[in-house]
Amino acid sequence: MSSDRVTHLLTLAANIGVIFSIGFLVLEMQQTSAIATAEVRLEYSAGWRTVDEARQDESFSELITKSIEIPEELSLEEFIRLDAYYTGIIDQMLTAQTFRTAGLVDGPFVDVAENIGAIYFSNEFARSWWGQVRTDWSAAGDTDFMKIVDEAILAGEPGRARRAYESIKAEVAPHVKSPKI
Repeated sequence: MSSDRVTHLLTLAANIGVIFSIGFLVLEMQQTSAIATAEVRLEYSAGWRTVDEARQDESFSELITKSIEIPEELSLEEFIRLDAYYTGIIDQMLTAQTFRTAGLVDGPFVDVAENIGAIYFSNEFARSWWGQVRTDWSAAGDTDFMKIVDEAILAGEPGRARRAYESIKAEVAPHVKSPKI
């Protein structure tokens, strides 16, 4: 075999090796990207679970009920607890917007904001809280975020929790059997 032929075969083998290496690298990058996206989505979901877990705590659910029914009787300590809770919700909304902008979570941010406005800001305390602290969040400089959140909170459903409670209570009452005496 001539040295030119050997050189040609070695060059061909090296080029095939490079192509396989690039292909393997592309596959590895896709897998790494998919794993990173999954981790970000899990983190995002965990943030919302943390917000909702707070409402499941008996003393905190009593506090939320008080903020809905008699907000004028809230103590400073209770206000501080609610302030932290609603701050967490707004922080999660910022995360939702960031993840959507980055393409990590599907759907428009406005849909998330409308859902959050209807659920978490359906009482006068929450709406008033937002009116008092909203300027703290405008420092981020994202006017789209502020506009969407403002509109979602204003379009929310005042009294939603009470209406849902009363409606479900009325719906299940006829189906509840009285205990036999």
